[in-house]
Amino acid sequence: MSGAEALLASWLRSAFALVVLLGIGCTTSVRAEEEAVQPFRFNARLEYALAGVGSATWIASELLKPVLAPEHCRLCGSNELDLRVRKALRWDNVVRAQRTAHAMLFVAVPVLSAGSLLALSIRQGTRNDTKVDAMVVFESFLLTANITALAKYSFARRRPFVRAGSEAQRDVLTGPHEDNISFFSGHTSTTFALAVASGATASFRGYKYAPVVWAVGMPLAALTGYLSIAADRHYFTDVLTGALVGSAIGVLVPWLHRRGADAHMPSVSAAPGTVMFTWVR
Repeated sequence: MSGAEALLASWLRSAFALVVLLGIGCTTSVRAEEEAVQPFRFNARLEYALAGVGSATWIASELLKPVLAPEHCRLCGSNELDLRVRKALRWDNVVRAQRTAHAMLFVAVPVLSAGSLLALSIRQGTRNDTKVDAMVVFESFLLTANITALAKYSFARRRPFVRAGSEAQRDVLTGPHEDNISFFSGHTSTTFALAVASGATASFRGYKYAPVVWAVGMPLAALTGYLSIAADRHYFTDVLTGALVGSAIGVLVPWLHRRGADAHMPSVSAAPGTVMFTWVR
């Protein structure tokens, strides 16, 4: 086992142990009055309609990728930073790195990050709170996935393995329609959206063990970004942008669901020679 694979296994074991400890803590703890769950806004009809539209749009963008993906790159070059990071982090076995990134996106992050949030929700909230929390995270994922697809088809950045003339990735995992959709990284943006939305929801709700949700999700999302570079599928700037977009949406969607969110905006008051920012509740 290589050093990178050993690190991956260690991180996954640590995340699993944190979730197990969280479950034990939730089972043995007694909820106090001050730990009451903060309510979220949730219009079931509207939320399910938005989730349905978002799901249909995302699935359509994936199914129609051979048609929608640009045949020629618009951003064909790279920069010194991206090339240096690629050289330092790229695995020799890029196929293994990509398959591991898939496992992180579709298994590890949803199960461990969102799963730890739902464990808290079940312990401290009601059945309706658990449903709402799950929908908030799912909506964060869908919004991020759709924005990412739009960016990929619009910017048409050539992938690093294509620029380097490598056929290994394409032959095993992709087709030629994947060649020019490098910016920005979808695996990174969506895993960060899942991790941050889970953590933000837990924090906004006031769950006792919310820090554990952050501690589980964020390293896994960061690891997914690293694997996207290791797999030679994305440059560092693709991953960095994906992390920023996914994190922003992961905070925004739970915040919009927070009851009275429109009354929690920062206000600005000015006095001669001073400007003061206050958080209004």
